[in-house]
Amino acid sequence: MPERTPGLKSHKRRRSKSVVLAVLISVSLLLLTACVGDLDPDGGWAAPVIDGDYVYLGAKDGRITRLDLSADGRFDPNWGYPVSGNDKLGPLYGTPRIQDGQVISASYDCSGLDCEAIVVGISADSGNELWRFVRQTQIVGSVAISGETVLFGTSSIQDEFDTDPGFRGADGYLYAVKTTSDLGPTVLWRVPTTDSVWGTPVIDNDVVYFGDLDGVLHAVSLGGEGEIAGTELWTFEAGGAIVAEPLVVDGKIYFGDFNDTFYALDITRRNAAGPGTHALGPSEWSFESDGWFWATPLLVDDILYVGTLNGKFYALDSSTGQQRWAIPAEVDGQIVGRAAIFQEIGKGMALAVPSGKDNIGAFLASNGAELNPFATNGGVKSDLLVDDGVLYVHTTDDDLIRFRISDHSRLSCIKAETGGGC
Repeated sequence: MPERTPGLKSHKRRRSKSVVLAVLISVSLLLLTACVGDLDPDGGWAAPVIDGDYVYLGAKDGRITRLDLSADGRFDPNWGYPVSGNDKLGPLYGTPRIQDGQVISASYDCSGLDCEAIVVGISADSGNELWRFVRQTQIVGSVAISGETVLFGTSSIQDEFDTDPGFRGADGYLYAVKTTSDLGPTVLWRVPTTDSVWGTPVIDNDVVYFGDLDGVLHAVSLGGEGEIAGTELWTFEAGGAIVAEPLVVDGKIYFGDFNDTFYALDITRRNAAGPGTHALGPSEWSFESDGWFWATPLLVDDILYVGTLNGKFYALDSSTGQQRWAIPAEVDGQIVGRAAIFQEIGKGMALAVPSGKDNIGAFLASNGAELNPFATNGGVKSDLLVDDGVLYVHTTDDDLIRFRISDHSRLSCIKAETGGGC
C-alpha cells in the first residue's frame, strides 16, 4: 500500500474523499446494524458502567436502567429513566458517564432525514432528569466531562435550528456546554469541522482530542494556562475517517482510521510545532493493517491491543508500532468495542475481544493463542467491562450478560430494558 503524506491534499480533494467515505461508512454501518445519517439508528452499543453498588446501562430503546450489585446483580425495578409512560430517549450508541452524582448520556433519533439529538443529565440516586440539551443533529459518541462542562461531537445542525454562537453551517461540531446555568444548559463555545464528529472526545491536561469523518484529528484547548477555550492548537490529517475514541496516555495519542492505518502521535512534538498539520516525525509511527479501525485501543505493559472491522486483533509495541504476535488473533465478526484484560487461571494474562457477529473471543496476551470463548450467542459492539472477577457484556440483542471469569460460564442474563430473563 503506498505511503500517504498528510497535509498535501487540497480541500476540494478532501471533500470529495469525504463524500466517498460517508457512503462507505453508511454501508458499513448498515452491515453493523447500527445506522446513522439518513438511515434509522438502532443503538445497542452502549457499554455497562459500574458506580458503587450499581451497574448502569443504556438500552437500545433509549432507556437507562441499572443492576444492583448488592442484590446479586438483580435488575433494579425502582430506578430507570425515563419513568414508565414518558417518551424514551433515542437509541444510545455512546456509553453513559457517571460524575458528581449524575448519569450523563447522549442519544439521537431520526424520522427520515430529520434527526434530533438529546444530551441529558440524570440523578444517579433517583433517576430524575436534572437537565437536557436538544439540537437537530446526530450524536453518535459518548460525552466527555470537564468540571461543569460537557463536551460532545455532532454532525451538521439543521439550518433553521442553528441558533448557537460562533461559526454556522459546518458539517460537524465539537460542542462545549455548561450544564449548571440557571437558564438551563448553555453553549460556551463550539468548534466547526469539515465533516461529522462520530467519535468520543477525550480530555487530557486541559486539552480535548477528537477525530472527524474527514480524517482530521483535532487538539482543542479547554482554556488552561492563559489559553482561550475553544482554540484549536493543532490538527493531524490521517488517510481516512476517524471514528474511534483516541487513547491518550503518557504524552502519546493512539488511534486508528478508515484507511487501514493506526497512528501514534507525540503530544510534546505536536504542541511545539504549533497550529496546523504536520507529518509524522521522530517518536511517532503508523501501522498498516488490512482492515478499518473503529475500536479504542487497550494499552497494557507497553503493548497496544486493538481490533479492526475485518475481525483481526493486533498486539503492537507502543514505542515502535511493531507487531508483537507472529500473526494477529481473529474473531468471526467485526471488532467495534474495546477489548478487556483478565487473568486466565493457570495461563496468565488474557484478552476478551468482542465480535459483532457471535461470542466473545479470548486470547493469551503473551502470544495471541486462542482460548475458550465467552458464549454470547449474539453480536457485541459495545466495550467490554471486567470488574471483580466478572465480565459484563451488552449484546446487540439488548441482553446484559455477566460471565464468571474463572471458567467463562454465565452468571446471569437479563433484558436491558425490562430486566426479564434471556
